[in-house]
Amino acid sequence: MALSVTLLAISIAVVASVLLVAIPHLGGPSTMRLFLRFTLAFLVCAVSACVLYVISRAGGGMVFQIVGDTAMVLAPSLLFVGLCVLTERRALEPGVLAFALTVTVAVVSTTVPQPTPLAVKGVAVAVACTACAWAALRAPAEPTRPLLVIAIVSAGYAVYSIVRMLIGVGAGWDSATVLAGFFFVPAMITGVVAAAVVTACAGWLIVARARLDAARRRSAGTLVVVGDWRLATAAYGQERVRMLVVQLQAAARDLDPNAVGVPRGVEVVLPSPVATLGARVRDAYGWNPDEVALLSDAVPTGTVRLPILRSSRPPRVRPPRT
Repeated sequence: MALSVTLLAISIAVVASVLLVAIPHLGGPSTMRLFLRFTLAFLVCAVSACVLYVISRAGGGMVFQIVGDTAMVLAPSLLFVGLCVLTERRALEPGVLAFALTVTVAVVSTTVPQPTPLAVKGVAVAVACTACAWAALRAPAEPTRPLLVIAIVSAGYAVYSIVRMLIGVGAGWDSATVLAGFFFVPAMITGVVAAAVVTACAGWLIVARARLDAARRRSAGTLVVVGDWRLATAAYGQERVRMLVVQLQAAARDLDPNAVGVPRGVEVVLPSPVATLGARVRDAYGWNPDEVALLSDAVPTGTVRLPILRSSRPPRVRPPRT
């Protein structure tokens, strides 16, 4: 009894310590840094579970087996919490669920004789991985490809855990099939590969997200537009003025690769943008002085941004309402 209580206390302490390290502020807002914390905690738990299982099979005893079972369930549970963070939810609620699931496995592994804890662990891992796949598919973060890979890997490992558990229950955990080395080694390799792929995808997501944020924080530019739209359309016609906007955006892209299209013009980060773009459209696109004089600068960045058209077909631009 004393040994069981000690092992249970160790298992719960492992779960609590990892969760407390991974959740610096239980009620705090969702951040990419918090997702990174959970991903690293997931990787540590997955690797620790593999090491503990190896030690247990090498004669380390039930202590390493029980703590390994706890870490094995804790790993996908932490990943589930991290993915819930990306869905703009607080980490508190999924963290409590992860804690409850992992502690349940720890209690069963400590108090119930084998092989029942093996089946319970298999079901718990499948549940946690299924939850990870669900959370990855719901996460609105960009880009979506790494999240899709995480969802596929999580769902695949959930199916693998269920199949492995059913084989153990059907054939008997003490049978030659289960005790053979080829049943243990493939499980270790599969777990390590799945953890590595998920961690790589998380790193891919974090790096891509950082690049997107950096692009969105680019220096505020100046809007250069066709100023008096009514006067321009009256003098040159709507088709010609639309073509002027297309050429203006193309000229801006030549000088500033990060130029952003806006209604009737473009946003650029250039010195003396009106004069610079005026010279460019005059030299490269043959604008006459009257057309160049239509250009004017508007307010700094803050209007609705549109993608710059790259085709030669003129865009549809409606004249302002009177």
